[in-house]
Amino acid sequence: MKKIASVFTGLAKVDENLVGTAVIYKKIAELLSKKDYKVNLVVPDDKRLIGLGRNIEFFVYNEKNNKKLISNSDIVVFGAHPPIRPMLHAYGRKKRIITYLWSIAPIGSLDFQGHSRGLNEYIVSLYNLTLLLSDKIFCRDETAKKIILGSFASLGRMSVGNYNLDRSFDSLIEEAPFGIEKKIPVHKKNVYRDVLPGVKKDDFLILWNGGLWNRNDGQVLIRAMGLLKKYNKFKLIFQGYKHPDPACKITSEAKKVIGLAKKMGLKDKTVFFIDDWVSHNEKGNYLTECDLGVATCQRVADAMYLLKTRVYDYIWAGMPTVISDCDSLAPLISKNGLGLVCKTGDHKDLAEKIFEIYNNKVLKRKIEKNIYQYRKEINWTKTLEPISRYLEDRSAIKTLSKNLAFTNDLISSFKKIIDKHEKK
Repeated sequence: MKKIASVFTGLAKVDENLVGTAVIYKKIAELLSKKDYKVNLVVPDDKRLIGLGRNIEFFVYNEKNNKKLISNSDIVVFGAHPPIRPMLHAYGRKKRIITYLWSIAPIGSLDFQGHSRGLNEYIVSLYNLTLLLSDKIFCRDETAKKIILGSFASLGRMSVGNYNLDRSFDSLIEEAPFGIEKKIPVHKKNVYRDVLPGVKKDDFLILWNGGLWNRNDGQVLIRAMGLLKKYNKFKLIFQGYKHPDPACKITSEAKKVIGLAKKMGLKDKTVFFIDDWVSHNEKGNYLTECDLGVATCQRVADAMYLLKTRVYDYIWAGMPTVISDCDSLAPLISKNGLGLVCKTGDHKDLAEKIFEIYNNKVLKRKIEKNIYQYRKEINWTKTLEPISRYLEDRSAIKTLSKNLAFTNDLISSFKKIIDKHEKK
């Protein structure tokens, strides 16, 4: 009899406009399918990405049907912002709960929640419940693992009993880093050069791929472009700077960036803003047309700990990256020679780093060679190997205690906060 897995994406849509970290649900569903699981992919609406693996069936989130899916499942998978009622139901039915924490939600959502105290309490409670109820957690890197282990300590899961069972706690939490597709993208047709008015065939194209969020620093890029304008060679493209969901308003940072570009006389001349979010299956063509990817952020908590999927897109496409030194991925770029790191908020240093990659052909070729080697190490097959191993070798699994009495008291406490927020 075929094993069954239900994967809940929460608010993340798995459609043609696959946003950033939402791709992890697609990859986990495909991995489960390859392991001969029948996969129920539970999404927020009826829009869906075509071309997923065999044995994957979409379901629109529905409270009554969720319970039926969970009851018939061997494992239930959640992400960083889980729908809590399905998770509680899975816990109550003693289902094995796997969670992939692509974000530390209380930190990663700070600039998305309008700094509401009530909403912050809600997100923290969801995060804590996730740590309490999960049988196995996977996270993106060592930094995230350390933060989560610290949270475990305050939630009673780093008990003496659990420590004696597994002193490393690897049976409870492991790293399974974000990855890239093994198939390298190929440029098929121009979408910017001699197509976008103001962009010439031989321009040096700098790409900002994806949303302009409030943790980002797009303004430092505009000021850097003001310094580079004199060369009449550099063009900066913000592709898909707004969230593809029409319900999401344009961010205050995006408004400031556009306003500054207008004020400096750069908009539609040196700097270009394109609303459209490139579909998941077409983004390779857009990426490979550009020369350099940029990722600049402010020195704020969620910028320093949040995963930036745009950087993985740059690596996948073979592009050098210039990134702020406070970014959580700056050490990865520096250590592996995948680009250059600039001083946070320093537009002069940023302009110098961009010009250096353009002007120093030896450096650019070296970076591109490093990228070629490095991306072999981070394809999804390799990065999700810990999850694959967990699914295959069930005999090696140690079940660490959830300290039920303590856990149930906390569940009751957190659930009151969640119910209070959801009634508003």
